[in-house]
Amino acid sequence: MTHILYIYWLFVKIGLFTFGGGYAMIPLFQTELVERHQFISNANFANIVAIAQMTPGPVGMNAATYIGYQQGVIALGDVLGTYPAGCIGAMAGTLGVVTPSLTLVLAAAVFLAAFQENKYVKAVLSGIRPAMLGLIGAAVIFFANTSIFTAPLQSIFTRFSEFGISWQALLIFAAVLFIELKYKVNIFFVIIGSGLAAWLLYML
Repeated sequence: MTHILYIYWLFVKIGLFTFGGGYAMIPLFQTELVERHQFISNANFANIVAIAQMTPGPVGMNAATYIGYQQGVIALGDVLGTYPAGCIGAMAGTLGVVTPSLTLVLAAAVFLAAFQENKYVKAVLSGIRPAMLGLIGAAVIFFANTSIFTAPLQSIFTRFSEFGISWQALLIFAAVLFIELKYKVNIFFVIIGSGLAAWLLYML
C-alpha cells in the first residue's frame, strides 16, 4: 500500500501545480512519471494520452486513471489479483489528480468573488495564463517528438533516415491541421479518419 499512497501523492503534486486543463498536465506527467520515476516509457505514455483523449472525460484525469491502474497491478497484483489491485491504483491516481482541483475550486468559489478586483490577485492570474500556454506548447512538442520525429511504431512507419521523420505521420498531421483550421470538422470524425489513413498508408 505504500506504493499506492505514493502514487496518490504524486498525482496530488501534479494536480496542484497544473493550471490550464489536462493538456497542461502532460509535461508534468512526462517529467514525474516517465523521466524521474520511469513508470512508463515515452512511447507508451504518448499512446495512453492519445487513448485518454478519445475516451470521455478530461485527458489528464483519464491518463491518471490508466497509469494508476497499471501501477496498482504492479504493486498489489500478486496479493489481490489483477482487477482489484488495478482498481485501487486507478482510484489512487484519479483521486490524487482531482483533490487539488476540487479544493482550489471550492476556495475560489468562496474567495475569488471577493478578491477578483484585487491588484495582487490580478497580477497572479496574469502570470499564470502565459505559463499555461507554455505548458501546452511543451505538450505539443512532446507529441511531435514521439509521433513524427521518433515514431513509436517503427516497424510500421518507414521514416526518412536522414531526418528521422515519419512522412506518414507528418502527412496525417498536415491534413488534420488544414481540415480543422478551414472546416472545423467534428473531432470524432478526425480521429476515426486519422486511424483509417494510418492503416491505408501501412497497407501501401
